Amino acid sequence: MAGKRNRDGDLSVAGSEQGFGYYTPRKHWASRLAPFAPEWAGYLATWPVTWGAHEWLATDPATAPWASAGLSLLGVGLTAVTWQCSRARAVMTRRFATATSGITAAWMTAGTIAGPAASPLLELWAVGGAGVALSWSIHKALRRGGDSESGDRLFEQVKLAGVKPLGSTVEPNRVTTRLQLPPGEMEVSDVQKATGRIAAWFGLGKGAVRVTENPDDVSKATMTIVPQDVLKAPSAWPGPSAPGGSITEPLVVGLYEDTEPQRLYLPGDKASSRNATHYGVMGMNGSGKSHGAKGTWTEVLTRYDAGLVVLDPSKGDQTVGFLGDAPYKVVTGERECRKSMKRLPALVTDRASQLGRWGYDQWVPEAFTEHGLPYLVVWVEEAPRVLEDAKTAIRLAQEARSAGISLVFSLQKASFRNMPTDVRSQLGGVWCFGVGELEDAAFLLSEDTIESGARPDRWRNRRPGCNYLEGPGIEEDRYTTPGRTFAYTDDELRTAIDEHADIRPDVHEIDARHLDLTAPATDAPTMVAGADGIEPTADFESLEDIDPEDALDFDDKLVELPEPLDPELEIDDEQELPQDTVALTFSESRPTRREALALLRRRIDELAAAGTTQFTVRDFGDPETTYGRGRSWVSGELDKLADQGVLIRAGQDDRATIYRVAASHTDTPGRYAA
Repeated sequence: MAGKRNRDGDLSVAGSEQGFGYYTPRKHWASRLAPFAPEWAGYLATWPVTWGAHEWLATDPATAPWASAGLSLLGVGLTAVTWQCSRARAVMTRRFATATSGITAAWMTAGTIAGPAASPLLELWAVGGAGVALSWSIHKALRRGGDSESGDRLFEQVKLAGVKPLGSTVEPNRVTTRLQLPPGEMEVSDVQKATGRIAAWFGLGKGAVRVTENPDDVSKATMTIVPQDVLKAPSAWPGPSAPGGSITEPLVVGLYEDTEPQRLYLPGDKASSRNATHYGVMGMNGSGKSHGAKGTWTEVLTRYDAGLVVLDPSKGDQTVGFLGDAPYKVVTGERECRKSMKRLPALVTDRASQLGRWGYDQWVPEAFTEHGLPYLVVWVEEAPRVLEDAKTAIRLAQEARSAGISLVFSLQKASFRNMPTDVRSQLGGVWCFGVGELEDAAFLLSEDTIESGARPDRWRNRRPGCNYLEGPGIEEDRYTTPGRTFAYTDDELRTAIDEHADIRPDVHEIDARHLDLTAPATDAPTMVAGADGIEPTADFESLEDIDPEDALDFDDKLVELPEPLDPELEIDDEQELPQDTVALTFSESRPTRREALALLRRRIDELAAAGTTQFTVRDFGDPETTYGRGRSWVSGELDKLADQGVLIRAGQDDRATIYRVAASHTDTPGRYAA
């Protein structure tokens, strides 16, 4: 196709002069006929070439037989080469080219031996040859669709012959093309896998080409090409998107690459069939998660019917300091954050019960306008530090939405070690910043989004704030469109928060009671002289049964535990007990750590006895029911056994480590039992 590659990203040329970002000159009669010249030139040249070969080879009786055999073999070879070389073309084109090659070779062989002027060879050339040339011209005219064959040429070059462009929409720095796939021959995933080759054909970078499936017809797709990366620098913050508005209006957190606002929704809306949702925020260190969180907090704090609770167990006041006393509560310090998380299930229960008594099956704006109960956003920074209590986290993720609470968990990598899979499955929204590897993004981003061309790994932490956004209320074709958070300072955000202090809602009595808003949240423990008057929240049979986290719930005070009688005493969990030791009897409550380890090792014995040579954490049943602990605990203990040489890491299976029993331990029955 005439023209040159459009590397400056100017895609504003009129569609009639544009082919996927390429400029095509206006066509006059000569340029319109030029593409049909090759087949007619070949047709006309065939006769004189055959006549010359006849005069040179066939007039000598000694050479005629050799010429006949050689030309026959040459014709077969050329036909085979044509078939092989045209495999990247459409099926019809491949067959047509192979047939033309075979017919031409057969006629030239016969013409060389008998002479091209002999009858009926002359008539076959005059009529049949012209027919073949005309059929090629018709084929080209139909394929060209009038003026442009750039689409066919593109897809043939990238080995997607048969894909047809149905029309393009050209915008500044963006071309959107609807594609028709050959039904039954190709899937959208085949085109998605070729986006790298398509980008290379245009001379663009990775991530510049995205392909999304048509949800109503899997034989159609949409290809989007963005030649210039406009996210190199963040845009200035325009201020709160809806100051004094409702939390049901979208939170604007940044701009997409086409300068459209990035919007996320938290509450549900029955009118638009949108569910309330929790969000997972993920990105490697330095990718801009905390910066994006600050802007989102400001959006929440400028709405009249929403409250905000922020937990930051790691950075102290570094991230949350600018908020001051604007949120309902800001909790810093790992210990206090864990204690606050333990209080949330009771808050969820009371809020849900109250909404039910008012006649609501989920939070609605009327819950605030008529009863004063605001929507609550609980944002947890560095979430893995407070997600170790998997049972509480799972319960919150499953039940909080209906109580008018959205949870937002921010972390660097949402692997099963950092976030229970049951919690991850409850996250309806994803805000993914730059990651180290594309596989890291797959922990939260949907498979369809990644296959359609989302590449957060290309940013890593070199483009802070660049992100992909998935969630209820967001158009699905936006899932693969990258965006970037605004540029703002803490002072600018604080000014906006202060300007709207008068519109923020009062704390509802339910929230005040469960969030303990009357007492400051600090990381300094309150030590007491003794345990008089302190009653535990659960029955324990011995000190071994006490979870250190449960000590935090004793009337909000900490009891100073005695020092060990022998600080130098070391306990070996692997040491075998004396033969007369009474077998373990497990209490009906949560097993102690020693009991849980015994159960775990007994399960390994059972697997080995059953002939199971390899296993993963999934082979240990429901860890909450069996061991009274989360799946991450089981995985950690298996890792410890592998470090001790008892188990061997044999590989990975769907992100889970595969273990097998070391050969040195397979001959010792009961080796792992307590």
